[in-house]
Amino acid sequence: YWAWWIAWAPFVGTFIARISKGRTIKEFIAGVIFAPAIVSIIWFSVFGAMGLNLSETIGVDGLAAAAGNPSTALFLVFSHYPLGKVLSFIAVLLLGTFFITSANSATFVLGMLSSEGDLNPSAKKQFLWGIVQALFAAALLVSGGLNALQTASVAAAFPFIVVMLLAIVSLMKALKEEK
Repeated sequence: YWAWWIAWAPFVGTFIARISKGRTIKEFIAGVIFAPAIVSIIWFSVFGAMGLNLSETIGVDGLAAAAGNPSTALFLVFSHYPLGKVLSFIAVLLLGTFFITSANSATFVLGMLSSEGDLNPSAKKQFLWGIVQALFAAALLVSGGLNALQTASVAAAFPFIVVMLLAIVSLMKALKEEK
């Protein structure tokens, strides 16, 4: 689980740092930590309660069906509620938005890093990185399926553990100097 987060940390961290330029630490923490946490609490409370209610209604077999294919569990829950199709459409829209924004931030950061730190990499360079990412993901999917893609993502996370630890030390040092 943590390896997934660590694999994305350089992209997300650099992207957030880039768009947070000029903000105070208080604004940064509110926008990056508290707002997503509040939305997550609401999301998991509402949809978790829906899932629990459904499991009590249809019994253990419904849970077994959801556990058999976790990627469709949310849609299974939605299908048993009055606005299930609308909720499923919104979920697909949110998943698409997540994928697009994640890929966009990754191409932006890779473009920035490969442009010697230029804060505004060219669209051509970002497009090239998008193609490289897509080809790499496609090659992994074709050669070993989803497991190969997931394993590569997790394996890529390990070198970043050292980088993250050094970044934490650097942040603590910078914050002490800022006092």
